[in-house]
Amino acid sequence: MAEITDAFDAIERDGVRVREDSGSVASIAEERSAATEQVSASTQQTSASAQQIAASAQGLARTAEELERLAARFTLA
Repeated sequence: MAEITDAFDAIERDGVRVREDSGSVASIAEERSAATEQVSASTQQTSASAQQIAASAQGLARTAEELERLAARFTLA
């Protein structure tokens, strides 16, 4: 009878450890999810900034071409 009681006690202790470990795993998963969301948001911001920079660079290139055309009209004597 004592052996059965000891076995049930061991099963109960194991069950408690499994529940504790499951809680730890869930907590870690939530932290990873939050970190992934932060990385995703940062990536989106970086992408938007890169698009703005590209658009600005194209505008500067057009302005430079126009200035070059205007400067070509002048000749040094």
